[in-house]
Amino acid sequence: MSAAVHPRAVLRAHREQALKTLRGEGRGQRLFAVLDSARDDAVLAWLEGSGATFASLYEGPQALEMAVAAPYLLEVPEGSELLDTLMFEGWGQSWGIFLRSQRSFLEVRRHLRKHLLVQVEGVKNPVYFRFYDPRVLRVFLPTCTPAQVEEFHGPIQTFYAEGEDGKLQRFVNTRG
Repeated sequence: MSAAVHPRAVLRAHREQALKTLRGEGRGQRLFAVLDSARDDAVLAWLEGSGATFASLYEGPQALEMAVAAPYLLEVPEGSELLDTLMFEGWGQSWGIFLRSQRSFLEVRRHLRKHLLVQVEGVKNPVYFRFYDPRVLRVFLPTCTPAQVEEFHGPIQTFYAEGEDGKLQRFVNTRG
């Protein structure tokens, strides 16, 4: 008779494996996270207390108006304990996504900003695209054509998202 495994133990194991992967991959590339402050009030407070480089993906008046519900780009320095803390606090909560790029913080931010609004067929005005929600990213990227993948990735080699089962999912731009 096998013992039942507690869901928290499974999530913890997936989180540990995700941490190992995020630490071990992408040598020579910077690690970033895009965190969704609309997902949890704790996200913005955590960012403000982290001491790390971060910025809203929104600009101008929109950034001020939507500060508590904005997506934020965070650079996670190699070897920093920020990754451990972020994973402990946010894994399993769909706080956001991770990505790797050789480009600077500003270049990555500029690229990601291009994808905040999208035109949807049959809708007059552009709509917000919440690609930084792991539940959205893991459904969106597998449906893309190779050209769409290349456009979406741009200077980003790999996107990482928390899977529905808590495992880390990896989306690599093999053409970039």
